[in-house]
Amino acid sequence: MPSWYVHTVSNLVVFIPLLLFLKIFSFELIFLILAWGVLIDLDHLPYFIYKLRTVNFSKILKYANQEYKLDRPHFYPLHTIDFFIVFSLVLYLKNFDLTLTLLFLTGLFHWVLDSSRHYIIHKNFSWLIHYSSIYYFFKK
Repeated sequence: MPSWYVHTVSNLVVFIPLLLFLKIFSFELIFLILAWGVLIDLDHLPYFIYKLRTVNFSKILKYANQEYKLDRPHFYPLHTIDFFIVFSLVLYLKNFDLTLTLLFLTGLFHWVLDSSRHYIIHKNFSWLIHYSSIYYFFKK
């Protein structure tokens, strides 16, 4: 199954009951959660463009599907621990605004799904270094 499908179905299964339980269900929130659950993967594009040296959509899509099947970790800024730390600080400064909190939880859930998939396939935590911009900063 493609990544966008896994994330969309998983978000529906988790967040619809949560929103109903919290009595804040709305189609706008569901749309926002579903959109962010997929759009967060747009941070993969710069890597794919750099790696392939092209902006040809069909070549990028083919490569993205290959990478997903092999589950090779790379640096994606919106998938880093640092991103979630900064996002949590923004949440704090915005008094845990409902919409921002849901976006944070959606992103965190996305991260957990990606991390779990990698662990299930590879039986290791080698992906962890790729989820930190600090690693890339000090690596050079």
